[in-house]
Amino acid sequence: MNRFLTILFVLIIALGCYTGVRYLGAVLHYACANPAEDCPPPFYWAGELGWFVTGGSLVPFWTRN
Repeated sequence: MNRFLTILFVLIIALGCYTGVRYLGAVLHYACANPAEDCPPPFYWAGELGWFVTGGSLVPFWTRN
């Protein structure tokens, strides 16, 4: 039972981390559409990295690219 709970908790934590990175990557990707005016480069790079690593848009039909 303890092994099952450990695996379940690890899966829940991994899913939460993935969802968080996906959400923040999408928000920064859309919010920093024009990096020179919208946000500083580290935020832009973090958004693009999160966008790329997690597979893109949260809503596939909502694109500004």
